[in-house]
Amino acid sequence: MKKSVPAEIKKILNSNSQKLSYFVKWYVDSDRSEENYDKEIKSMCQVEYETAMSDWLLREDVQGAIKAYLKSVRNLKMLDIYNSMYDKAVNKSDVNSAKWCQDFLTSDFFESKEDEIDNYLSGINIPGLKRGDK
Repeated sequence: MKKSVPAEIKKILNSNSQKLSYFVKWYVDSDRSEENYDKEIKSMCQVEYETAMSDWLLREDVQGAIKAYLKSVRNLKMLDIYNSMYDKAVNKSDVNSAKWCQDFLTSDFFESKEDEIDNYLSGINIPGLKRGDK
């Protein structure tokens, strides 16, 4: 498991940000087992698994950091899922996986956020913002 933690996650945490940031990353990226905790991050967090899983998870700053980190890795995880489904569709001739890939490719996942803004702004008539206006 890669140990580095994004700086924006550390900023969300109120105290012990270094220790808690390792926990946040581990919580999202691991299987959340005690064995994995002990192996990967116990020495960096310096608390027992039970403390981290009960006390730390109740903290609002930790919950906020988990949400922020999940959001930052969401697209990568979706592409991992797509690659897995694509592999099943192509290599195992799985029809359900092929259908999932087709639906995914036509979903809004690949749409640019700029297009959403343009669509929203298209209903607003502000003469100074129209292209070609001087």
